[in-house]
Amino acid sequence: MTVGLRVPVALLRRQGAAPREVRAAAVLDGMRIGTVGVDGDEVVLDFEVGVSGMDIVASGTVDVDWTGECRRCLEPVHGHLRAEVREVFRAEDPLPAGDAGAGDTYPLESDAGEQLIDLGVVARDAVLLALPLSPLCGEDCVGPDPERFPAMSEEDVESGEGTAGPERDPRWAALDVLREPGDDG
Repeated sequence: MTVGLRVPVALLRRQGAAPREVRAAAVLDGMRIGTVGVDGDEVVLDFEVGVSGMDIVASGTVDVDWTGECRRCLEPVHGHLRAEVREVFRAEDPLPAGDAGAGDTYPLESDAGEQLIDLGVVARDAVLLALPLSPLCGEDCVGPDPERFPAMSEEDVESGEGTAGPERDPRWAALDVLREPGDDG
């Protein structure tokens, strides 16, 4: 829950009320998927929030800068993400069975008898779903630097040649747990 991103529903439901614009920058902790994370956990929201029947509709964009590791060479990768959002908030009254909208909405929250919507939850979901799972530093990335970390052929591994040679890239050490017992290569 982010206090600055909570919008009171009563203001939106007034007769003839125009949609409300919400522009804000906020920090949402834990914005990470694998090795990719949002820089400083900061998101920038640009939303328009209005009423549609009994529902509240929030639409707009969420912008973030992210950093991760290239999936081939493990070098740092940076990028910018703009997620388009259109979400519906609905009172928690159960929908009729078979309603196509069941489960596709966010609930209205209540605080001291006042109904609110939390745009922080919408922003978090949009960003986490849009972050790249395995980014590349470039389409032409060939992987680890062959001069520093040369690849060994199967024959070299089996004959033991090159095992005392060049050092292994320490960033790949996490894969050592996948080795079979007695596998020294």
